[in-house]
Amino acid sequence: MFALVALPFVATFTLYYPDERHYTDGALMMLKHGDWLVPKTAEGAPRFQKPPLAYWSVAASYATFGVGVFTSRLPFLLASCGTLWLTYRLARRLTGNNETALVAALVLLSHPQFFLCSIRSMPDALLVFFITLSAYGFLRLIVLEEFVASAFWMAYGGAAGAAMSKGLLGAGIVVFAWAFAFWQAHDWRAVPKIIHPPILAAAIVLVGGWFGCIFWRQGAGAWNVFLDDQLTGNFHGHWWSPISRAPLFALILVLNFLPWSATAVEWLAREKSRAMGSTPPPAQKFILAWMAVLIAGFALGANVSFRYLLPATPLLAVLLADWLQSAESTRLIFSLRRILKIVLAMLTLAVMAGVLVDSQWPLPVVLLALICSLLLFGIAALASSALWRKSVSAAEALGLAILLGWVILFIAAMPVLLPDNAQQIAAALRQGQTGSPQPVLLIGDVRLASRVRVLLGKNWTVVQADKLNPADAVGYTRVLVSEREAGEFINHGWAVQTAAVSIGAPTCGELWEALRSRRLPETLARHTRKICLMTRE
Repeated sequence: MFALVALPFVATFTLYYPDERHYTDGALMMLKHGDWLVPKTAEGAPRFQKPPLAYWSVAASYATFGVGVFTSRLPFLLASCGTLWLTYRLARRLTGNNETALVAALVLLSHPQFFLCSIRSMPDALLVFFITLSAYGFLRLIVLEEFVASAFWMAYGGAAGAAMSKGLLGAGIVVFAWAFAFWQAHDWRAVPKIIHPPILAAAIVLVGGWFGCIFWRQGAGAWNVFLDDQLTGNFHGHWWSPISRAPLFALILVLNFLPWSATAVEWLAREKSRAMGSTPPPAQKFILAWMAVLIAGFALGANVSFRYLLPATPLLAVLLADWLQSAESTRLIFSLRRILKIVLAMLTLAVMAGVLVDSQWPLPVVLLALICSLLLFGIAALASSALWRKSVSAAEALGLAILLGWVILFIAAMPVLLPDNAQQIAAALRQGQTGSPQPVLLIGDVRLASRVRVLLGKNWTVVQADKLNPADAVGYTRVLVSEREAGEFINHGWAVQTAAVSIGAPTCGELWEALRSRRLPETLARHTRKICLMTRE
């Protein structure tokens, strides 16, 4: 169900993130030139800021299923589905309760940053999967004392995958687990128990092999670029920075887990002197300590982001689900049943607002009525199942309701955001192409150029430039420019056509008046920006 809800976002650029271009462009360069060892930018320059696993994943998806928007995001959607499965399994192992495990998966899939990383071509989804796998393995070793090969492979194989996905955080989970084992047992001999030398050596060889090859081929400069991105370029704070920034990250953590965190925080405040849930205390300490380490580490940096704490999110979802299950018997102001009623009411209003927006476009009335009816039926079914018939728990219904909210968002935004300008440009270029594709010059945003490359495929070459220089256009038969810049080509042997029309940014007052007067399409049309395709005659 999670994959089905994510599918419309995965297959379109609706919630595109600028950093996706690094990995899609790098994957296309791997396919074009056959060099899978060194990630490159669209201009052919080596890019060593991140390890290669995200590039390899996208390139492998392209090679297997073809180049496209969906195949760009497929590996990351699959990784997130794997993380949901690991979260369910871990919660069941720690609590012995299937319902708690299901709630843990629902808490995770309703986390906005987890959903967003699942639909984007970025290494975050891979990092979260491998960190969760590694933490699962270490919890088996330290808490459950399962000293079996599968636990060691999970612990150190997951850490190796995390290192190959995004860098030093893969080593961080290993060092943290060793330190936690020592602290938990108050005996250094606890550390060798969770080390399997052959498996650890295999993980080191796996990670060190790529880094060694890069160092051998590119020299110390590549290593310096990597370390600058991982450490020196980010940590601009002081040793006391966590004192001011740690509370901000803690607030971000609570906000990202809403509405679940409202219930959990109230319950913890009331039950602070009692046992908290059925998760073994050492496992709770492991999860909370890992969260604290991440907060302290990122608080030393110069930037604050809602997605920085994603590597702790699945583990916290397990702990949160256990607390929520324990809170069911407690009368709370922010009970899950009460929150569910509020969320269902908000979804009903969102459906009405979405229909109000979409009905202003020339869409089939029958289709709009059908979509509205299905969404309202889904909301009513959740309300009936959880609040009256009680065939599902309030927690299960709340997780599904939040997931339904993403569907409503996509349907409401679809007439406004789709097709985006990259889709329109790709269609215009294909329509006018005869024979083998010729290089295209795009004057404008690097993100737009990257999206166009994904839509056109590996046989096309799209060169991007920030500013128009007429001399640069000499070697091209087709050039994409803004409407303002198109005048430079008129009467100079170039044919002009509109390739794409994108929506600008009206003021809040204009939007409100447009909604009141039901003239939203006309208002947005006054703020459109055109991209022109210039073709040499």
